[in-house]
Amino acid sequence: MENDSIYNKVEDIENDALGSCKVYYQKQNTVERKHFHDCLEIVYVLKGNCKTHKMGNVYTYQKGEVHEVINDSNEELVLVCLTIPPETDTNTHYVK
Repeated sequence: MENDSIYNKVEDIENDALGSCKVYYQKQNTVERKHFHDCLEIVYVLKGNCKTHKMGNVYTYQKGEVHEVINDSNEELVLVCLTIPPETDTNTHYVK
């Protein structure tokens, strides 16, 4: 992982033809680039509260829905992300 990454680490839980599941550990006071996917994304917050996401909540992003995570807190944010079909570099699109 690059040093300028907004994540402390990313764990792959599952990644196959049906879908992917990852755990993201987002650093404090960081902003994820706005983006969308050619897939469904379901996010569950395991730890932390920030401007866009709260612990214990589920967030669902439909195919093509632009979204971002803004961790404006002083704590690490931990998210579980399930994408159906799996998230790839070719089906994730960043917005300028």
